[in-house]
Amino acid sequence: MTPTDESGGSDESRESVEFDESSKSDESDESSESDERILECARAVRAELPRLIGPLAAERSRELDARLAQALARPGDAGTVERILVVLQSEPELRTWAARFLESGNPPRYTERGDYQPLPGSGEAIPATRYSCPDRDFAWYRAFLDESPPRCPTHGHPLVREDPPSC
Repeated sequence: MTPTDESGGSDESRESVEFDESSKSDESDESSESDERILECARAVRAELPRLIGPLAAERSRELDARLAQALARPGDAGTVERILVVLQSEPELRTWAARFLESGNPPRYTERGDYQPLPGSGEAIPATRYSCPDRDFAWYRAFLDESPPRCPTHGHPLVREDPPSC
């Protein structure tokens, strides 16, 4: 259902009147970029579910993973992002994890370093090494060099390393 204003018109129709064609294109680009970030968040959180939900809630973790895998199997379908957001908002731990991922572009455990204080001066975060399923429904980020990537829980495929973009 679409929200309405006092005049009875929907927000969507009011927005389409207010924006010119170039604004619509920019808005569409921003929306698809935001949708892709949410899809990537869903791919990445699947590897973290057992740790986030906890060992006592293994069944709940499997249920959430299955719902995310099902949504990611159809990334272009209308409503996919909304279904993913429902899952990500269903547990407090997931909400927190997803918010931090969407803010930084990396899993929170990658950016958590305890009491470590970097040297003063300007510097940039180094992107995590990303591994993904060839079927694009699961992603895993290496936080430490001694970690080995898991297999895709949906397909059993070995994950493929994706090098970060070079300057």
